[in-house]
Amino acid sequence: MKTNYEKLGKESMDLLKKTSELAAEVQLRMLAGIMRRNSDTVYGKKYGFGEIETAGEFQRKVPLSVYGNYEDYILRMIAGEEKVLTEEPCVYYCISSGTTGEAKYLPLTETDLKIQYSYAYGIPFGMVREYYWNSPEDKVFGKIFQIGEFAKTSMKNGVMNGIRSGCLYQWLDRDGQFDAGDYCVPKEVLFPNTLEDLLYIKVRFALEEQNLCAIHGVFINRVAGVMDYIWRNWEILLRDMEHGGVDESVDLSPWWREFVERKLPPNPQRANQLRLLSYKTLRKNMVEKIWPRVRYVLAIGGKSFSYYTEKMQGYAGNVPIYHYAYAASEGIFGVAEKMNQPDRYILFPEAGFFEFLPLADRLKKYEQPLFMWEVRVGERYELVFTNHSGLYRYCMGDVVEVVGWYGQAPIVQFCYRRNQVINIAGEKSNQEQLAQAINNFAMQLRCEVIGYSVQEDMSDVLPRYLFYLECTAMDNTDAEDILDDCLCQVNYEYRGCRKMHEIGKVGISYLRTGSFCRYEQHLANSGKMMGQNKHVCILDTAEKKQFFASQMME
Repeated sequence: MKTNYEKLGKESMDLLKKTSELAAEVQLRMLAGIMRRNSDTVYGKKYGFGEIETAGEFQRKVPLSVYGNYEDYILRMIAGEEKVLTEEPCVYYCISSGTTGEAKYLPLTETDLKIQYSYAYGIPFGMVREYYWNSPEDKVFGKIFQIGEFAKTSMKNGVMNGIRSGCLYQWLDRDGQFDAGDYCVPKEVLFPNTLEDLLYIKVRFALEEQNLCAIHGVFINRVAGVMDYIWRNWEILLRDMEHGGVDESVDLSPWWREFVERKLPPNPQRANQLRLLSYKTLRKNMVEKIWPRVRYVLAIGGKSFSYYTEKMQGYAGNVPIYHYAYAASEGIFGVAEKMNQPDRYILFPEAGFFEFLPLADRLKKYEQPLFMWEVRVGERYELVFTNHSGLYRYCMGDVVEVVGWYGQAPIVQFCYRRNQVINIAGEKSNQEQLAQAINNFAMQLRCEVIGYSVQEDMSDVLPRYLFYLECTAMDNTDAEDILDDCLCQVNYEYRGCRKMHEIGKVGISYLRTGSFCRYEQHLANSGKMMGQNKHVCILDTAEKKQFFASQMME
């Protein structure tokens, strides 16, 4: 293994502890550096970066911003203009779909990538090592099953681009610092030339690896989906392993079929070993059964992914899950506080300059955001972020709650996104409320909600919420009344709108089994990178609405 994961993890943990103890000092010093370095840029000259000496002056002179404030600047950068947003050149463009489905291009500098490497990449290994503090290093680190994809794509000007979760790997490989030997699949699979669904290939290589030590993904719904795929296709996978072929039902291009047959010769011994596992009981603790040496799963889960988190815990058994990072295309903000602890992220001070808009102040004309060292435990804030790549006082739209401290650095829980709400009459039901309502609904009806999506329905006399549910068998008699009552319990504004007859009773359309899996396949077939695919909740585009309408039970 080229990377010394124990050394990297320890260095990263030491750095986190050091900077967190001096968070206020680190934040102010970093802000001064960002202003100084970028004072001669187009954006820096416009807002007088060179004259800003304090954080207060920064807030007074530089306005709050959203993506629309940067589009023209970024287009100028893509066209080749230098020193537009940052003195440092852009080395990667993160592609984000945003909330409207339109592609957004967000620049990323080498400084940001180095910080991401030190913290978001390195700290998970440190957390794992601390969890297994009394085990030999070679029993903790080894082969990794990487579920994400890092297709090598670039802009017309040659600058690398792609999803945020793939940027670090492309950057490391560019400089010869990435060792594919640490992973259970060949480099061609990790870095495909074109986007294609290579899940079958990844799984085949992973099943061959008896000494697998870790499973890495981005969001836990994707990791749980891979485990589902293994369970559903168990016989096909073992038969192909035994004979060294690829079943004709598998959707692979001829090139990849030949690649698998060439790289994976018949392995009847491993196939017979796996056949000894009882298929009837395979799903429980499946990870431990297939790969006894696996020490951890890395994936973002928690309250926003409650169904998939619970499902993955069932697959993982006693294998701990590290919930990785709080991140977006705009930046990597924090890292999970510890193993098996979802929804608690330490904001690391070197990520960028943090500001926090108190929710109570959102209706005021003049808002005064707080600094990292001024927030309070138990309070909720909207995150404002200045990164090292040209975003200044950027309103993320993320609502977070401060739940603790790590030195002087806040530990936060992500609650919901302000701009991802369903809103008919001013009730503004956010994703947190919708998830809670669905959880309460499932408990009352004693069913399992595999997936749900919701949209406004204006087809009746009163507008209403229309839920698409994929769930296990249940008594549907009073389901709409129960779900409507659950929504009233979690959102008093919704309850008021119902009492005033401004919103009609919720409607439910039931989906065929596998609808959410088919949506993921639909995205993959349309060329979307799946590494950062989240569970779709609010149907805010015509494409999403049409797809789920087509999946309704007849």
